[in-house]
Order: sequence, then C-alpha cells, then structure tokens
Amino acid sequence: MFSSFTTRLRVEVETVKLVLDAHDTLRSLVYSQEPAEQLNAAPARTAEGLVSSAGGGHLHQIRRSGLLKSAWQVYDHCAAFTRLYAVFEQFVEDLASDYLRVLPDLHQKYGDLPSNVRTQHRIGIGQILLKLGKDGPYKELDEGGVIKGWSDGLSGSPRYTLLPHAFLIDPQNYRAETLARLFRYLGIEDCWAWIEKHPLVLKFMADERDANETPKTLLHDFVEYRNKASHTKVGDIVATEEIKSIADYVAILSEALSELVMKRVVQQKMVLGEAARVGSVVNRFSNSIVGAQMQAGSVAVGDELVIMHRNSCYRAAVMSIQIGQTPYEQLEVQTGQEIGLRLSSIANKGADLVRIAFLQPALSGPIPEPISPDPADGPAAPATQFEDQDNSKSEGG
Repeated sequence: MFSSFTTRLRVEVETVKLVLDAHDTLRSLVYSQEPAEQLNAAPARTAEGLVSSAGGGHLHQIRRSGLLKSAWQVYDHCAAFTRLYAVFEQFVEDLASDYLRVLPDLHQKYGDLPSNVRTQHRIGIGQILLKLGKDGPYKELDEGGVIKGWSDGLSGSPRYTLLPHAFLIDPQNYRAETLARLFRYLGIEDCWAWIEKHPLVLKFMADERDANETPKTLLHDFVEYRNKASHTKVGDIVATEEIKSIADYVAILSEALSELVMKRVVQQKMVLGEAARVGSVVNRFSNSIVGAQMQAGSVAVGDELVIMHRNSCYRAAVMSIQIGQTPYEQLEVQTGQEIGLRLSSIANKGADLVRIAFLQPALSGPIPEPISPDPADGPAAPATQFEDQDNSKSEGG
C-alpha cells in the first residue's frame, strides 16, 4: 500500500550512497602518494597486469589533469544533496497525489471529505485558475479539467475527483512546517507527532545521530544543504559518511510518511466495512511468530494482512498457521480463539491484524521488506517458549 513510492526512493538513496563510495575509492587512488613511476612501471604480462597498467595510466591522467581533490568533493557534495532532495520531493508529491486519488473511494460524497481537504481544494483551484496560460507551472491544464472534479463533487456525483495540483501549490521546500501544512491540506493533522514516535525514526535518531538533533532539525539541515548546493557557492562540504547518514534518514522519513497515509486509508476502509480486524497479537515470539487472538472467520497461508500498531502500519503475509504441533494451510476460527501465526514481518503485542477486502490498484503491489515495529514492547520471547505453551494457548507456526 503506497509501498512502490518508498521502494523507488530507497533504490535512489542506495544509488547515491554507492556513487559516493565509488568516488571516494577513486579519489584515494588518484591522490595517493604512490609515485607516478610505479604506476607506469611495466607490469607482468598477464591479464591482471594489463588491467593494472591500463587502470594506473588512467589514474595518472586524472592526477595530471589538474583536477583538485577538493573540487571533486564539492561536486559530489552538491550532486548528492541535489539528487536526494529531488527524489524526496518527488516521493512526497507522488504520495500526496495517490492519496488524493484514493480519497473519493473513501468518501463517496464530496461533502463527507474532511473540511481541510475541501477548503484547500477550493483555494487551490482558485489560485490555479488565476495562473492558467500557455506558460507557467499549469500550462498543461485547462479550465474545464481544473474545475470538473470540483463541479462533480458539488453536484453530488459519486464520481468526483480531486485535483492534486490544488494541494501542491506551496512554493516552500519540504521542511517540517511545509510537510505538516501539506498533510493538513490532505486532512491529516500533526504528521510530525507520528513521525517523531515512529519506531524507525526513533531507532535511527538514537543510534545514528547526535542527542541534540531532532527529526525536524535534521530535515531542516538536509534542505539547507540542498539549497546551498543549488544556489550558492559551497565552501564547507559534508563528509561522505554524513551524507550517507542523511540519505538513510530521507528513506526512513519517507517510510514513516507512507505508513501514516496507509493507516488513514485502512482506518477509513474499516469504517466503510471494506476492511476488518481479524485478530490481535497477544504474544510475540522470535522468528516473526505471534500468538494471535482471532475474530470469527477464515485465515489461510498466503493471506495478506495489515499490521497496525499505535505508531506504525505496514503489510505482512501469513507464512504459516499452527495450533499446538499441528500446522494448517487454512483454518476456520471462532471469536476469541488463539492460534499461532508466522508472519513475513514482525508484529508486537497489542498490534491489530487487519484484512482489506478490496485493494485499489494504488494500494496493491508486492509486500515491502520487513521493518521493525514499535520497540516499546521489549524483546521477543524465544520460539521454543511459544512451542511449549499449553495447546489451549497460542502455538508456534
């Protein structure tokens, strides 16, 4: 659910990190103290020797070209921050746009939308109409296309649409305040309360960053580095490891935002009866095994569920089912019955297990890699403890 945007961003982030490492390695070779004569010495007549000779010659050419190490580092600094911000900005706008495409399915009547959404839709359309023309940011739009979705909504049509451009009109960079404002436009209040409590963000800040930093200040610094890289002369550069750490934060922040939107979608689908809680986690054990207290219904290996914690929300698949020592491919359960489930992602005690009846195309896709859920519940018990439980309790799957 919205995971494809996060996956694409992760790929971009890893690419930036790989390029930085590759350039650091090249610089260490080019600007080493190894004498030029040694680089040009005749190597043994082997394949390895020929490669070494060619490589050494090219490195010597770079050294003699006059390229300064510091200038090379400045270009890496600027390229990395410019690219990282570009992919983050695209992620935010893709996430918001897809959520706006889903909202009419979650609120059949335009008047049922959160008031923030309707207000910003109207204001945004008004601003866009003032700027329509052959040039400018809205040159691909026309009056009819801009107002049609709004007109359909006001007339009571259930097939109304929301114009994403109307919500993406803020010219400011995506610092914390701007992100919070955008999410308010989408009907989601105080997204930073979610971000600052998200388990991935908490772990990253505790393990990787200075105690005086916060998620807000780190995002602010990232945007400042990008702006200086794009618009001013760069004097001081950021070390490669620091750039890579900020890149990791961009990926984690994006994951948290994606999960926030996903949780709002799932919650509304539960209101509509298109999603239902099928169980809750009463025990967590190792190897992604949980003891789940179920609601009446069917559960089968391969089922896709949403794991909803207080501060995180993500998808998982049922890998195996077990009661006592007996495995099942499919099981009809009664309300209150406890069974063992092995899931593709970790779920902590207290998490709700939700099944979505109808997945929209924007919400489907491969289940993302497992992430760590809320850490406050403490470590998991060994799976052997799970298996030793009385058969009336949850058993390992």
